[in-house]
Amino acid sequence: MVFKAYDIRGLYQKELDEDFAYSLGRSLGNKYSGKKILVGNDVRIGSNKLVKPFIYGLLEEGANVDYSGEISTPLMYFGTKNNYDLGVILTASHNPPEYTGFKMCDINCIPISPINEIKKIFKRYNLDEETKKDIDNLDLKSMFVDISKKYIDFYLNRCSKSDILIAVDFANGSTSIYEKEILDKLFKNKIFINDYPDGNFPAHNPDTLKRECLEDIIKTVKNNNCDIGVIFDGDGDRIGIIDEKGNVLQGDILTAIIAMDILKKKKNDGFNDDIKIIYDLRCSKIVPEIIEKYGGIPIKTRVGHYFIKKLMHEVDGEFAGELSNHFYFKEIGYFESPILALNYLINIMEETGKTLSQLSSELKKYYHSGEINFKVSNQKLILEKLKEKYSNCKIEELDGLSVYCDNWWFNIRPSNTEPLLRLNLEGDTEELMKEKVEEVKKFIEEIEKEFNV
Repeated sequence: MVFKAYDIRGLYQKELDEDFAYSLGRSLGNKYSGKKILVGNDVRIGSNKLVKPFIYGLLEEGANVDYSGEISTPLMYFGTKNNYDLGVILTASHNPPEYTGFKMCDINCIPISPINEIKKIFKRYNLDEETKKDIDNLDLKSMFVDISKKYIDFYLNRCSKSDILIAVDFANGSTSIYEKEILDKLFKNKIFINDYPDGNFPAHNPDTLKRECLEDIIKTVKNNNCDIGVIFDGDGDRIGIIDEKGNVLQGDILTAIIAMDILKKKKNDGFNDDIKIIYDLRCSKIVPEIIEKYGGIPIKTRVGHYFIKKLMHEVDGEFAGELSNHFYFKEIGYFESPILALNYLINIMEETGKTLSQLSSELKKYYHSGEINFKVSNQKLILEKLKEKYSNCKIEELDGLSVYCDNWWFNIRPSNTEPLLRLNLEGDTEELMKEKVEEVKKFIEEIEKEFNV
């Protein structure tokens, strides 16, 4: 199934081909006939192949289309906000090169859910040979609109320049175009690697979380005594951060550091209204504790940019952070901005005189397991059995199952795309965390075996 909760995604040719792109274009074009649509694509081979049939389908149904070329997802959001009725980027985010897909948002940059909103209007159209020839002859240059200038100017005016030594791995993705230009101007001392666009991702897959994808940036930081290392994912909506010792900083710790800086600055500026900071339910307990300590209001949310952006609009959230290293800011339009996240981190480093490892160590009060995946046959049954087992603890079902006991807690939630349950567990001590991970793991294995599910 290519229609996911947050985007459309699949293998190029096997699951998403020219016929699908054309049909999707016509289906959306019918809904947005006469409306303004911005289309861009990441640097993937499949994305570049599918953009023409997709745009042609939109045009056939009477949509007004501007094409922005190879861009990042944050740039698509920036260009769409208040300017276009619909924004679309062809991308598969952090997936391997053989994947492609589509992300969409409305004029306010609120995501459009494919499984809830697009699937029901999708219709298959015949892509005949004559239409294929017309698609081949489609002149994208005549539709090109440069949306990068205002984007670049925003960051150069908003972000402080720095003399720290930074290493950046662009992972041969979309950020190796305009985001590279921004960082080149903001940082005097920098080392850029994998900094040219290549949809084959020759260095490594464009993922900011998998350890094997981080080896290049860790090595670069260590070998050059850098103050900070940065890695972008394939479409640039996610950022990974490496401290000066080569350690990977988890998204919840980064959320706490950024929240701390935002709240301190707001209070120093005399802003006394309630400042709401949103965090996803997988994050460490330290996140809401820090938000409250610095005078903010912590709001817990389910996982996923679709839900977080909607919630930010509803409660007028100042900032939101996810364990998965997505960071959202009100000031840019309630959407992801890795560059703003980076700017806040560097500002707090320079203002306090502390290194990233020092800042993060002060927040590592609890012991987090990281995300652990379990392949299961019946997600619902196992969640029910876990709920029964831990019924003496506080139970929440905002997203999957969250269990809060005296000195440890866990969240376990189904994957939207695979037969997996994803566990995040935290304990007040490392020993307790490891003990409880084994306890939950053993229980899941026993349920699988007992019920032959």
